[in-house]
Amino acid sequence: MTFMNWSRHFVTGIEVVDREHRRLVDLINEAAPLLSRSEPVLAADLEELLDQLSTYAQTHFRDEERLMGAAGMDPACVAQQVLAHRAFVEELATMRQEVDANGELDGRLLLRFLANWLSFHMLADDQVMARQLVLIGEGHSAAEAAARVREAKEDTPQAVLTEALIDLYGVVTVRNRTLQTSNAQLRAARRELAELNADLETQIEARTRELTQTNHELLREQAELQQAMEAIERTQSQLLQSEKMAAVGQLAAGVAHEINNPIGFVSSNLGSLRTYVDALLALIDVSAAALAALPADHPARLAVEGAWQEAEVDFLREDIPSLIGESAEGLARVRKIVADLKDFSHADEGAWQEADLNSGLESTLNVIWNELKYKAKVVRELGELPAVRCIPAQLNQVFMNLLVNAGQAIEKEGTITLRSGYEAQEVWVEIEDSGGGMPPEVQKRIFEPFFTTKAVGKGTGLGLPISWEIIQRHAGTISVDSEPGRGTCFCIRLPVAGPPPLDPPLHTEVSS
Repeated sequence: MTFMNWSRHFVTGIEVVDREHRRLVDLINEAAPLLSRSEPVLAADLEELLDQLSTYAQTHFRDEERLMGAAGMDPACVAQQVLAHRAFVEELATMRQEVDANGELDGRLLLRFLANWLSFHMLADDQVMARQLVLIGEGHSAAEAAARVREAKEDTPQAVLTEALIDLYGVVTVRNRTLQTSNAQLRAARRELAELNADLETQIEARTRELTQTNHELLREQAELQQAMEAIERTQSQLLQSEKMAAVGQLAAGVAHEINNPIGFVSSNLGSLRTYVDALLALIDVSAAALAALPADHPARLAVEGAWQEAEVDFLREDIPSLIGESAEGLARVRKIVADLKDFSHADEGAWQEADLNSGLESTLNVIWNELKYKAKVVRELGELPAVRCIPAQLNQVFMNLLVNAGQAIEKEGTITLRSGYEAQEVWVEIEDSGGGMPPEVQKRIFEPFFTTKAVGKGTGLGLPISWEIIQRHAGTISVDSEPGRGTCFCIRLPVAGPPPLDPPLHTEVSS
């Protein structure tokens, strides 16, 4: 079925114009089955038609404007015709933009636009143009031709109807554009809603699968959670030490330096005081012997003996050396604390070299054997180890701290087990005791400087922090596994190759 039939009313009498009009009618009839469907037409189906319409418009409008220009037609009439041409091109461009944006177009809007534009363009604008061109060809001027055509239009009822229809077409065209834009927005909104619904369904399905999987994993992980949490807490506690060590290292160095000078003064003065007291006590002894040579009722003797008793010289002779001795012991204690502080901030003795850690462990055990032999049996489970790049003196210090702690953890009789091994370019050393063990709250703090569970005066709380710092500087790790009543096991892991070359040198102070 033909959508639009060619009518004699469309004929303008200009061959090229009529031929192009027929071409547009054929294009509309060919596209009518596609465009008249109720569902939107996809971009792939519209692309060729829109290209043909654009090519047609360029050719047809160029030919009409060339004819009008060659005939010298009235400029106002030419401008009106050009304006109509531009309106057609702009409408096509708007529809193409909608197709590009949405991927589809309501074909009925395009079909109505083409049919209406063609009808009114051929019946009105092109008929006016053709009549003017004929009159100009007969010898009339352009102004006269325009005036005669205008008068002819105004004198006929058909012209009035045609003019009204053209005005109505303009109104309908604007309305169609508005509806077209609204429809495009609605279609875009529907597509967006459909996409959102699809995404939501996908997310719900994915989330459902995820929750199902998570529930299965939770059932499996529940039994492991407590053990994992304890391991994480221990790891976090050790990691926190890196920041604490930096600050405390500087503090330790400063405190050691500030205390060391006064200790020197006190030590020197205490030595001088001991010498002076010894001289005074010797003088008192000589004076007492000389006083005894005087008669018992001699006034000088009586005066001295009275002053002697009032000053309690006999008591002072016994107490002063005791006081000086206690002061010397206290001073030695302070010196030991200062030495520990220096070790904490400057673990720099020795040089990097290849060393056998089993040998270092054995030599350290020999040094402190007298402290262990009466309460602990030592069991060795040592594996064959490669030589490790390290500072042996520092690692021996770590072994000593751990062995002393192990011995102190055993109250009467127990066992200290030494283990070592090698795997994945790392060596490991374990020192385990059968003592009372440690609760979790103590394990969290054992690497904190000055923390100790020993009685006051029995420990400085620096042994394990120093050990931790030494192991860190060797690019290794030190961990603890302990339970109350089960004993404690310290595990040291060190890379065989030692720390990376970019690590800070060991003789530098800890910086914040």
